[in-house]
Amino acid sequence: MKNQIMFLLAGIVLVIIGFFLFSYEGKSQMPIVGADGKIDGNYAIEGIMRLGKPYKCTFEKTDGVSKILGTVRTDSKNIYGEFRIRTDLMKDEFNSFLVMKEEEAYIWTSLQNTGYKSPIAKSANRNASPQEQAQIVGMKDEIEYKCEPWLDVDNTVFETPTWVTFSELKK
Repeated sequence: MKNQIMFLLAGIVLVIIGFFLFSYEGKSQMPIVGADGKIDGNYAIEGIMRLGKPYKCTFEKTDGVSKILGTVRTDSKNIYGEFRIRTDLMKDEFNSFLVMKEEEAYIWTSLQNTGYKSPIAKSANRNASPQEQAQIVGMKDEIEYKCEPWLDVDNTVFETPTWVTFSELKK
């Protein structure tokens, strides 16, 4: 039973965190940057990255079963994400992590020492169900971000942890 729950949660995490793995054709809207360098609005992470400056962004996303509190850091080329996930399927919340660099995406959770590596997809499956679409936030999907300049850039966050064993996912 415990293994079934772990596999179910791994699937949920792949859907939820897999959001950054997908990108559609066309360019997203460029964010409006305040005089203080902050961004506050409904934008896509791709547009924020196109600004060419390092940012730390937060967001909150809720669907019928889960709530995600996320922090995304980008140096305009790479992405590091930390996501606190609360779901009705588990008593306790857990964390999920994402690193995207050099056309590869790595995801793992606080639940186990295994993760997944995959090439960054160039397009998403447009035949997803409404429930799946509600859980996916793609590189070009606009959500309510609150961003500020990432002044103390630490490029070590883009390194994958050595204690996680990554399995390869093929496109």
